[in-house]
Amino acid sequence: MAILSVCRGTKSGGKALAECLAQRLGYPILGREVAQDAAAQLGVPVKDLQEKMEEKPGIFGRASLLTRLYMAAVRNALAEAAVDGNLVYHGVAGGLLLKDVPGVICVRLLAPLDLRVQSLLDSEGMDRASAEAYIRDVDDARARWVRVMYGEDIADPTLYDMVVNLEKFSIPEVCEVLCRTVAQPEFVLTPERLADLNDFKVECRVRLALLEDLGTQTLELDARVRRGIAVVTGKAPIMKTGEVGNRIAEIGRSVDGVQEVRLDIEWFDPYP
Repeated sequence: MAILSVCRGTKSGGKALAECLAQRLGYPILGREVAQDAAAQLGVPVKDLQEKMEEKPGIFGRASLLTRLYMAAVRNALAEAAVDGNLVYHGVAGGLLLKDVPGVICVRLLAPLDLRVQSLLDSEGMDRASAEAYIRDVDDARARWVRVMYGEDIADPTLYDMVVNLEKFSIPEVCEVLCRTVAQPEFVLTPERLADLNDFKVECRVRLALLEDLGTQTLELDARVRRGIAVVTGKAPIMKTGEVGNRIAEIGRSVDGVQEVRLDIEWFDPYP
C-alpha cells in the first residue's frame, strides 16, 4: 500500500478527504500532530514553531536559521511516522516534505472560491468580503513560503501525482479513486521500499542534527542516506586542523542508523 499526502488551500476539503481515506483504508492519519511532535522534540511551544514557519522571508528572500531548523524538525517527525508506510498525511507542505520518498501518492485539491468562502461563513461567521480576503492572504503566504523553502511554485501541477478539481468531483468520489489506486501492485510495501523509507528517516535525523549543532547550523549542508551510509554535501570553510570536517562527520556518526559518513563538501577559504 502507500503513503497518501493531501495538499490543498485553506478550506478546500483536505481534512475531509484525509479522514475518508483513513477510514476506508484503515490507515493512521496525521495532520497538525506532526508540528506538535516537532515542537516537543525541540522543546519549544508549538505556537512558536507554527508562527516561525509562516513568517515572511528576510530581506534577501531567505528563510531564517530558526525557520529552517523548525522545518527540519517537522520533516523529521513526519519521517518517523511514515517509516512503516500506510499513512494519510494532510499537514504542512506534504508534497514537498515527502518529495522523492518511495510509495507516496501526493494529491492536490482545488476547490471553487465560493465553496471555500461558504465554509468560512459557516464555521467562522465571517462576512463574504472578510472570508475572501482571508483566503487570499493565507494562499499568498503559503505560496511565498514554498518559494522560499523549496524554490517551487505551489501551483505547479508537476509537483503532484494527481490534481483534482472539487467543482467536478465530490470528496467521496476522490476518496474512491485514491483507494483503488493504492490497491494496485505498484504500491505494495516491498522490503526494498521499506528499506528506502528507513533511509529517508535516518536522512531526516542527520539533517536535523546538523541544524541543531552550533558548529554546523550556519553552514549550507545537506545529507543523503543509503543503507546506513550518510553522504553530507554542501559548502564549508576549510581549516588546517580539519576541525569542521571532523565535526560534520562526528555529528553524522552520532545519529542512530548511520554506520558510515562520507563528506562531499565544497571547501572554501574563509580568509582569502
